[in-house]
Amino acid sequence: MPDLRITGTVTDRPVHPGPALPFPAQVRAFREQTGLTQREFAALSGISVRALRDIESGRVEQPQTRTLRRLADVLGLDVGDIRTSVSRSRRPANPGEPGLRIGILGALSIDRGGTVTDVRACKLRRLLSLLALCHPESASLDEIGRTLWPKEPPRSYQNLIHTYVSQARGLLRVPGAGQADPSPLIRTPIGYALSVGRDQIDLTRFQDLADRARRAHAGGDPAAAYEFAALAHRCWRGPILTEEPQLALHPAATAATRQRTENLLLYAELAVRFHQPELVVPALYTAAEDEPLNERLQARLMLALACCGEQSEALRVFAEVSRRLDAELGLQPGQELRQAHVRILQQQLTAPGGAPAARQPAAAPRDPVVPAPAPAGPPEARPSQLPGLNRHFVGRAAHLRELDRLLLAPGERDGQVPAALITGPPGVGKTALALRWAHRVLGRFPDGQLYVDLHGHARQRPLDALEAMASFLRALGVPGDRIPGTLGEATSLYRTRLSGRRVLVLVDNAWDEEQIRPLIPGDAGCAVLVTSRNALPDLAAREGVQRVALDGLDDDEALALLGRLLGPERVGREPLAAMALGKYCGGLPLVLRTLATRLVQHPCLGIAQYYTGLQIGGLSPQPADAGDGLLCSVQAAFELSYRVLPEPARRVFRLLGRTRGTDITSYTLTELAGLPPGEARWALCRLADASMVREHVLGRFDVPAPLLRYARTLLGQEEAERFRTA
Repeated sequence: MPDLRITGTVTDRPVHPGPALPFPAQVRAFREQTGLTQREFAALSGISVRALRDIESGRVEQPQTRTLRRLADVLGLDVGDIRTSVSRSRRPANPGEPGLRIGILGALSIDRGGTVTDVRACKLRRLLSLLALCHPESASLDEIGRTLWPKEPPRSYQNLIHTYVSQARGLLRVPGAGQADPSPLIRTPIGYALSVGRDQIDLTRFQDLADRARRAHAGGDPAAAYEFAALAHRCWRGPILTEEPQLALHPAATAATRQRTENLLLYAELAVRFHQPELVVPALYTAAEDEPLNERLQARLMLALACCGEQSEALRVFAEVSRRLDAELGLQPGQELRQAHVRILQQQLTAPGGAPAARQPAAAPRDPVVPAPAPAGPPEARPSQLPGLNRHFVGRAAHLRELDRLLLAPGERDGQVPAALITGPPGVGKTALALRWAHRVLGRFPDGQLYVDLHGHARQRPLDALEAMASFLRALGVPGDRIPGTLGEATSLYRTRLSGRRVLVLVDNAWDEEQIRPLIPGDAGCAVLVTSRNALPDLAAREGVQRVALDGLDDDEALALLGRLLGPERVGREPLAAMALGKYCGGLPLVLRTLATRLVQHPCLGIAQYYTGLQIGGLSPQPADAGDGLLCSVQAAFELSYRVLPEPARRVFRLLGRTRGTDITSYTLTELAGLPPGEARWALCRLADASMVREHVLGRFDVPAPLLRYARTLLGQEEAERFRTA
């Protein structure tokens, strides 16, 4: 099971959410969220009630393989995933450090060695919040009294404080600690204090990280500053002490909020510099709403939006803050806001000081940021047609590096235009990957970017090459009445316009080679990136276009995406269910985002409860149940690929619903469908070309889990229709 602890590094992938829960707590959380009793869950998994009780209570150090296998079947996981979860849950969250963690950057949270305690008692909550807020200093008895009784403390308030302190000490005791072990809540000459490390309270951890970020930035090390600022930003789960509005006005709380804003400003500046502006846009939106007249925040938000390709939204923010300043303060925008506005209008979005520093943030595989070449002279027309980025993009670092190699590698190309084709099943994120790469390398194509959606797999009619060519010529400044009416003449004019220029051409959702060939420029200074569900082998054979095959997200990436969509705390509370949901979706981002939408709409719905409901109801509803628009949208994406297959391939795809979806060969279909091995092999290759199955080893195929369920749905519909007409 993927580790859910924060790793302490800044990467292209989001840090995994939350601390790893002990394995017994994971099993118990999954069962409770499904609403099943221990007896019902034991019966469902085929183990004894006693065995389940021993597992949930932590009395079983190493469950038997047979027990793990049965639990894995119920959870929709592999035995290897369960074993990894068991082993990792035994590791301390931070080896060598106490197991107590206190959080006040959000609602109060007490984590005692992986056991999270909800402090419901008002007086206890206020006491612990105040002590954490004052840490490492003491809180005096008078201050504690004013906090616990805001109107007027009772006469015996000091005795009552001692009582609450005794209760708080019991609450803070880490499971497994002896009664003789010293308490982290200690008496001081003036009152009480928490005797814990600065890293054990999120406020002091944030302060230390923010201070290190500031010093690294002042010392000329922007990469280290970016790392520390990102880690400091992640310490916050919401406004400080959201359940205690009185304490949120404490001087220490207001100082922490100011420091949070300063750290966010630095984080945003460096995120733009290191070409990761999408990581800070949501936080900047929230902060800008809280402080609508803070010009520094608004300027950072504008620049981050523009660097994400959302120039119009950035300009809208400028117009809105200008209106507010005039209406509420009678002021015009200040210098920083005006400078941001000019940079956006002039497309000068690279951070001052040129390309990023050579040392990147200490990150596991961080994609190299390609330095921009010397700017070319102003072209006649500089198209900028790329759509905006997907804010929930995760992973794909290896694929981004592969695209760098194919499309940007230096050296002689013998005049050949660099081109690559991204292929993969429906919903795997081909367009998101292409756009992410394109936005990263804008500086390498100073003469513009052309984009067209060819509607290869869409409800509307696919565009032909001449229609796509006409849109490109208009973007390149050719008047509509001067665009040739024949494809040959239009192609010649297109290549003439691109001669000597460096333009990126992104062709999305292609159907066949004939749509693409005319759109390939004749100048090797340009580059072409194509996405398609089809393998398009003739494009590689005749045009030398290299193929990049895209599979579903791995377990870590799927959890990271769920963490972004649902929030790290929610995923961290149900790690087994989140991992099972990721496997249920086959790692397909479209399916993950679609199913997460329902969870976002219902914050009280448990992931495990939702997951078990999906197992019962299925991902692809029958036509009679097609009122669920979310699930129908997923089925519609699959249907666009299925309907265009020849009937023999469609029949084979339906019959795959009778398999487990793994290790399928032509002999599997010979036995299943009565096909000769040659015909079975042809059908499997045809499905692989359409990205409906994957050839993981020569002659051996598998089917992504959502597509396998779709095949079973189609097979069930076919059998039901046959039964009705019999």
